[in-house]
Amino acid sequence: MGLNRKGDVIQIDFENGHGIIIDENGQDIHFQLDDVSDRININSKIVFEIELHERGLVAVNIKLAMEEVKV
Repeated sequence: MGLNRKGDVIQIDFENGHGIIIDENGQDIHFQLDDVSDRININSKIVFEIELHERGLVAVNIKLAMEEVKV
């Protein structure tokens, strides 16, 4: 699929290495912490791509949105 989407991190399970994003359409999308290139927290604004896996949509290539990046 590969199109960039925007969303907010709503849940992170550091112990098990995954979390949930709610995208701009109100859809919950799961992700693995291995696919995160920046340091994120709950409520972080992010951009990401989606891939269709056997369990449904999964967020990949997750990065902080430009407005979240602090210099």
